Amino acid sequence: MIEQGEKIAAEHTAQESKQVSDTMRKAAKEAAEAAFKKFQDQEQRLSQKTESRYYSYKLNKRPLGLMALAASLIVVMSVLYFGREPNISDIPAAPQAVATLTRTLSAKWDDRTLPTTIGSELFAGEMKLIEGYAQITFTDGVKVVLQAPARFKLETDEQMFLQNGRLTAKVPPGAEGFKLNTPNAMMIDLGTEFGVIVAETGQSELHVFEGEVKLFSDKRTGGNIYKQTFRTGEAGIIYKNGQLSEKAYKATPRSFVRSIPKKMPYGRPGKRLDLADAIGGGNGFGTGDPNQSINPDNGQRRSGFYPHNHTDVGGTSDYVPIADLDIIDGVFVPDGGAGTVVVSSDGHTFDKCPDTDGNYCWDIFNGDATNFDDQYSTLLDGRKYGTFTCPAITVHSNAGITFDLDKIRASLPGSRIVSFISLCGIGDHSPINMLFRADFWVLVDGQKRFEWKGATRQHKARNIRLRLNEQDKFLTLVVTDGGKLRENANAIGRDWGIFANAALMLEGRR
Repeated sequence: MIEQGEKIAAEHTAQESKQVSDTMRKAAKEAAEAAFKKFQDQEQRLSQKTESRYYSYKLNKRPLGLMALAASLIVVMSVLYFGREPNISDIPAAPQAVATLTRTLSAKWDDRTLPTTIGSELFAGEMKLIEGYAQITFTDGVKVVLQAPARFKLETDEQMFLQNGRLTAKVPPGAEGFKLNTPNAMMIDLGTEFGVIVAETGQSELHVFEGEVKLFSDKRTGGNIYKQTFRTGEAGIIYKNGQLSEKAYKATPRSFVRSIPKKMPYGRPGKRLDLADAIGGGNGFGTGDPNQSINPDNGQRRSGFYPHNHTDVGGTSDYVPIADLDIIDGVFVPDGGAGTVVVSSDGHTFDKCPDTDGNYCWDIFNGDATNFDDQYSTLLDGRKYGTFTCPAITVHSNAGITFDLDKIRASLPGSRIVSFISLCGIGDHSPINMLFRADFWVLVDGQKRFEWKGATRQHKARNIRLRLNEQDKFLTLVVTDGGKLRENANAIGRDWGIFANAALMLEGRR
C-alpha cells in the first residue's frame, strides 16, 4: 500500500509538472505572437512615414525591432523543439498603455478603432473620430482634445500622429518634449498649449496659444529639413511638399475647441456647422461670441444689438468684404433699382434683386435681442431662438450676408458640405395686425435657390433645405422689404427677418 501510494504521488507530480510546462509553453507562444504583432504594427507605422525625411532616424530602430522579434522566436523554438522550460525573464513584457480616454461629448467612432469607453486605457494604435469631441490624456499628463472628423494614431506615451483633422494639446510642466507628427512635419512642444490642423491635401497648420513649439518640415525637392520655433500668438503653415511657408501668420485660437464644452452647441463636428457662430468670430462649433453684429453698409463689427434709432438708414449698395472673419465673405445692402447688386468677392451678382428703398434699420445680428431691449425678441412660431443650442441670424431688410463655402471646406478636413438648412420668418415681436411684408432669398453663387415673397407676421415660418455640391462657392442670405412703399409708416423696422438654426450639414469623406 505504501509503495502504491508513492507511485500514485509520483504520477500526480509528473502530471502537475507537465501542466505547468504546457502552461508556460502556451504563455511563451502567446507572448511571442503578441511581440510579432507589435513588430508588424511598428513596421506599418514606419512605412507610412518614410515619405518625410526627418523620419529616417526612426528607421534606425528597425534592427532593434528585428532583434526583439528574433529573441521572442528563440524562446518559442527552445520551448517547442528543445523542451527547455523558459524563465520568467524570457517572456516579453505585456504592452503598456500609453494614454486614457478621459472625456467625450457626442462622440462617434469608426468601428475598427481602439476602445472608446470613457476611462479606457489606450495602447498604441489607430483611432478615427467621426463625430463630436474626445479628450485623450497621456500617461505623462498631456491632454489632447480632438474635433471630429479626425484620424490619428497613438504611438508612444509621449508621441502621436495626426493623419488629418484638428486637435489642441496642453502640455503640463514636466512633460515638455511631447511630439506630434503629421504626414509632412514633426512638432515638439517646449510647453504649454498649441493647436494643429491637417488638411486632406496634406497641408499642416501649427497655432501656438501659449509657450513654444519647435517645428521640423521636410522639403523633399531639395532634401533640406526646415526647422523653426514658434512662440505664443504665432502660426505656421507647412505645405504638402514639406516646405515651410515664409509668410508670418497669427495664431487663431477661435479656430479650435480647446476644451470640451459641458453641453453640445448647435454646431456639431462631423455633422452640422452653425453659421450664426461665424458672425461672432467662431469656427461654426460654438467658439464665437454671442450677441455680435455686422453693419451691412460698411462691414463694421460690433458687440451688441444695434437698432439705428428705430429709423431706416440709407445704404450704399456696395459689396463690403469682411477680412477678419474667415468663413464670412462679405455683406451688402440690396437694391436692384440702384443698379447691379454684387453678392460675393468673386463678383457674383443678384440679377433679379427687387427694387427696394435701399434702407435698413438693424445690423446683421447673431444672438438674443432681449438681452438689450425687451421689445425685441427672436421668436418664431412661439419658439425662442438666438441661444447657444438654437441660434439665429437676424437680417432686417434690406441686408444680405455671404458665406465662403470654399474656406469652410478648407477648415473641415475629413468632412464635406452636403446641404444648407434653416427656418425663416418674421419675428413674433412684430404686431400681428400691422401691415408690412418682407422677402426672403437664398442665393448660391448669385443664383436664386430659395425665394419667399410677401412674408408677413401672420405667416408660419418656412423650412429651407438646399443641396450643395463641391462646385458651389458662395452661400448668400438676403432679406428685402418687398417693395419701396410700405402700407403703414409705423411698419418701419418691423420686418425683422430671422434665419433660425441656419447650418451647413456635413458628411464624412470616404
